[in-house]
Amino acid sequence: MYLLELLRGAWLIYRMHLGTVVGSRRTIAALVLAAVPVVIAALAAHFGPDEIEGETFFVNIGLVLALGFSVPLLSVSLGVGVVASEAEGRTITYPFTRPIPRASLFLGRWLASLTLLAFLVGSCVLGMAMAANVRSTVPEEYVFQCLVACLMGVTVYSLGSAVIGTLFKRGLVIALGYAFAIEVLLSILPGSGRKLTLQHYLRSIFLDGREGRFGIDENIATTLLIPADDAMVRLWVTAGVLLVLGAYTVTRKQFVLSS
Repeated sequence: MYLLELLRGAWLIYRMHLGTVVGSRRTIAALVLAAVPVVIAALAAHFGPDEIEGETFFVNIGLVLALGFSVPLLSVSLGVGVVASEAEGRTITYPFTRPIPRASLFLGRWLASLTLLAFLVGSCVLGMAMAANVRSTVPEEYVFQCLVACLMGVTVYSLGSAVIGTLFKRGLVIALGYAFAIEVLLSILPGSGRKLTLQHYLRSIFLDGREGRFGIDENIATTLLIPADDAMVRLWVTAGVLLVLGAYTVTRKQFVLSS
């Protein structure tokens, strides 16, 4: 019974929030961020060295700009306000006046943000593929794996950002710090520090046995990655834990509105 009420409430919140998030100014900025890898891929394909094939452009730009830049930045910008924006706007109490579980607020609003994120990264990946095809046809397998990696990325990053935004007042700063400072630091430290980053598993899904390049001289060898199936499982488990944590936090937290 509770699960049915949770899903009904989430569907109600989802419909209410989807129109709001799509029509917000933040969405316009998100469209620009999603277009950056496409524009860079188009410029590289037209003006880059002639000996580099389209699939090489696609893989390297996908690693650096799509997975390394657009996915975390889009996810943080849209995910951190899932609950925090309601609290900051002093409207957090309105959904709680309805006879629905409080966890529905987190689930419904996050799903609405994820819908927009999925559209943005999906368009980004297809745009990069079309731009790279000017050189040579990018294998469909590469495009599919990049799409799966980006979708998993926005799922986990946005969930983590939503939880951070619910727990902390300065959630945006903390989420950005993790995505672009802590993860970078862990990835360059010797040892197994990279296994604590989401990027490690996203690259494992995208490359799936191939080699790529991240940075000017840094090759990502297959020996540093794990099988794509294992990476998917670990990311799904992480997403499940974050989802439960976010729903539990919203259910238990007392939201105090400042005057």
